[in-house]
Amino acid sequence: MKSLLRQMLWASVLMAVAVVPAVAQQAPAAQLLDQTVAAMGGREKLLGLRTLVYTGFGQDAYMDGGGNITAEPNVPPKWRAIADAQRSIDLKAGRALLQQRRAPMFPFAAPFGLNWNRASTTQAGAELLDHPLPAALAALDPAARLTGVSVEDGVSVLQFTTANGTSVSLGIDAVTHLPAWARRVVPHVNLGDVAVTAFFTGYVPQDGVMLPYGLMNRIDWRNQVTLMFQVDSYRLNLPPAQMPVVPAPVAAPAPAAAPAVIVTPLARGAWDVRVGNNNGGPVIEFADHLVMFEANGSAAATLARIDAANRLVAGKQVTRLIVTHHHFDHTAGLRAAVSRGLSVIAHRGNEAIFREMVSRPAVVYPDALSRSPHPLVFTPVDEKLVLEDRTQRLELYHVLGHSHMAQAVFAYLPGARIMMEGDLGDAEWTWHWWANALQANIKAYGIDPKLNVAVHGPNGGLSIETTLANNQRQLEAAKAFCAQQGASGVPVFGCPVQFDILGPVPLTGR
Repeated sequence: MKSLLRQMLWASVLMAVAVVPAVAQQAPAAQLLDQTVAAMGGREKLLGLRTLVYTGFGQDAYMDGGGNITAEPNVPPKWRAIADAQRSIDLKAGRALLQQRRAPMFPFAAPFGLNWNRASTTQAGAELLDHPLPAALAALDPAARLTGVSVEDGVSVLQFTTANGTSVSLGIDAVTHLPAWARRVVPHVNLGDVAVTAFFTGYVPQDGVMLPYGLMNRIDWRNQVTLMFQVDSYRLNLPPAQMPVVPAPVAAPAPAAAPAVIVTPLARGAWDVRVGNNNGGPVIEFADHLVMFEANGSAAATLARIDAANRLVAGKQVTRLIVTHHHFDHTAGLRAAVSRGLSVIAHRGNEAIFREMVSRPAVVYPDALSRSPHPLVFTPVDEKLVLEDRTQRLELYHVLGHSHMAQAVFAYLPGARIMMEGDLGDAEWTWHWWANALQANIKAYGIDPKLNVAVHGPNGGLSIETTLANNQRQLEAAKAFCAQQGASGVPVFGCPVQFDILGPVPLTGR
C-alpha cells in the first residue's frame, strides 16, 4: 500500500503543475468516464438525481487501528459497531448528513461511548467521495479537470481533480465498467498523508441506477480496514418531507492561536506542563536538559508545551520525550516532537510503529515534521530504565496487568515521590475496568508515590490516595453498570468486571 500513497502524491504534484499533459490525456479520460457513467445509468439519469439516501450497518476501526492493545501489525483490532445508520446526501448542494448509532466492541470508560445514542455528522465536498455516485458526479462537474488514465493491477484508473481541488483516483472494473474503488489523500496527525481507498462491491439496479451494497474503506498504513458497511436500503430523489435537514458546511475556522499552556510546579525541578486538563504531563529538569512526559492531544498542544517548557530554566531545553504507549490519542504530538529534534523513550514494543509514524510523508498536507525533518532517535524500555545524573533520578517501568495497553510505561520520580502515567487513572472516568493496575504496579516495583500525575487528569495531579479512591469508585460503578445490563439481558464488552482494586476477583461457577 505504500506505493498507492506514492502514486497519489505524485499524481497530486502532476495535477498541480502539468496542464499541457492533462489536456493531452483529456480524450481517453473522457472516454473512460463516459463508459463508466453509461454503466451506472447514463449521464442524463445521473445528472437528474437530487438526493441519495442509504441505510445500513457495519463496523469501523477505533482510532484507524491506532487504539489496539499493542503496536504489532497482527494484534487483534478494536472495532466499533455501527447500527441504525442513515446517510442522506444532497447531491446538488454537495453535502450530507450522516446519522448513526455507534458503540465500541470493547470496554470503554465513559457512557458517551456505550450509550448507543444516535449522533449526527455533517459532511461536504471530498468527504462524499467514498461512494461511487457522488464520486462519478464530481468527475462530471464542468469545473472538474480530467487529468489522465493509468492502470493499477489490471484496473483502469481515471485520474481527476474535483472542483474544489481534491485529487481523486477512480478505479473502473474492466468487465462491468462500474467504479470498483475511489482513492484520495487526507491529512492524519499521527500518520501524515494517508491514502484512503473506498471499495464498492455488490452492485444492484435501483430506480435505473447501479449502486453498491458493500462499502469498505482501507488506508495505506498497514493495509488497515477502517470501515466495513453493508447497505440495507437505497432511496433516490426522496420528497423533501422525507429528507432530514442537511446543514450547510461550516466555514473553515481562522488559524488558531497557540494553545494556552498551564504550568504547575510539582517539586524542585519538576513541573506539570499541559494544555488544559487531559492534555499533557510533567517536565523534569536534569543537569543540562529537560525531559517531557507524553506528547498527546495534538501537534499544536505538543509544540506549545515544548515552547513553554523551554522557558522554565534558563539555558535548558527539552531534548527527550517519554511516550507512555502507542495509542493515537497519546501520540498525536509525536511527529511534532520529533520535528523539534526530541529523542523518544518508550517501551521497546513501540519502536516499529513509531518509526512507521515518523517516516511517513506529509506532502499534500504539510505538517511540522515535513517542514522540519528529523530522524527518530529511540531509547527502548524493557522492564526498567533509569535516567540519572548528579541532579536528578527518574525511573521508567513497564506497565503490568493492564489489558488496555500491554506495551506501556509509567515514570516515577523517587526524590519527590511523584508517579506519572497515562490511562492508569482518570478522575473524569465513569467506569474503570482495570482498577487494580495502579496498585499492582506500585506493589510490583516497590515504589512509594505520594502524588499521581495522570495524562488524563487535573493540573498538578492528585494524591495517590485520591487516585486510588477514584479508581475504586469507578470500579463499583462498572460493576453496577454490568449488573444493570445483565438484568436487562443486554451483554456489554468488559462485563462482568474481572478485577477489584487489589487484583482479580474470585470466579463463580458457570
